[in-house]
Amino acid sequence: MLSAVAFGCNPLMARTVYAGGGNAITLTLCRLVFGSVLFGLLCCLRGVSLRITRRECRDLAICAIGFSATPILLLSSYHYLPSGLATTIHFVYPTLVLAGCVLFRHEKLTLRKVVCCILCTVGVISFYTPGGSVRLVGILIAFASGATYAFYTVYLAGSCLLEMDAYKLACWTGVFSGVITFAAALCLGQFAFPDTALAWSVTGIFCVVICFASLLYQLGTKYAGAQSTALFSTFEPLTSVMIGALVYHESMNLRAAAGVFCILLGTCLLALDKDRTAQCPPDSQHGRSLENAKN
Repeated sequence: MLSAVAFGCNPLMARTVYAGGGNAITLTLCRLVFGSVLFGLLCCLRGVSLRITRRECRDLAICAIGFSATPILLLSSYHYLPSGLATTIHFVYPTLVLAGCVLFRHEKLTLRKVVCCILCTVGVISFYTPGGSVRLVGILIAFASGATYAFYTVYLAGSCLLEMDAYKLACWTGVFSGVITFAAALCLGQFAFPDTALAWSVTGIFCVVICFASLLYQLGTKYAGAQSTALFSTFEPLTSVMIGALVYHESMNLRAAAGVFCILLGTCLLALDKDRTAQCPPDSQHGRSLENAKN
């Protein structure tokens, strides 16, 4: 939930950066580079080796495809759709995560989680305000952004990466994703860095907040499981709506209020779910014990 709230602050900071000359792709790239350096330094200070195995390298490369493709696809969809509609379509990913866990990881799907998924989906849809042009290609791209993030979440939950130190995982995720994002930025020719002191300052704050949001999302996947983490992430659009109402004095109509209620009800039901199963590989706790003993 903390991760979703932090991600929900994106629009508040991004607007200032964009007004100062930056754009979304370079902002994402700055965040990935900053996160790699920050978490790499934290690993060194804690005496955690940054060496990775061949299997970890493979899993990181696969996860990075979904992790880096998501913002690129979502940002691209804004050229064809209103941003509110694009974000709403993107949040199909909690439902895709539940389906992916059942189909590919053979996890049990409880009735409570189905109800929570329906409530959260209805809540997110309630935030959409009709208007503007809609093109099929934009809908497909926005849906693809949700699919890639669902792929990242499901693959991460089933990989060996959750056994890795959290800072080390965040560092290497940033490295692999940064390489992919840099290549995409070169191909698209969309490098645009801020040209004001305020925009650079906000960029720095953005990097810190979103880096730790990504770290918290990975930890949420580790301790709560992919299904619950994806459903709790619906706090992100809820946070954006609340910021719009409190900071930008945007109107909160009855439909949006109903959406807030649905998401809060769904997440409360999920938090009370007593059907919890271990999400880490059986030997992960043993592996951590050996590592702690070695340290």
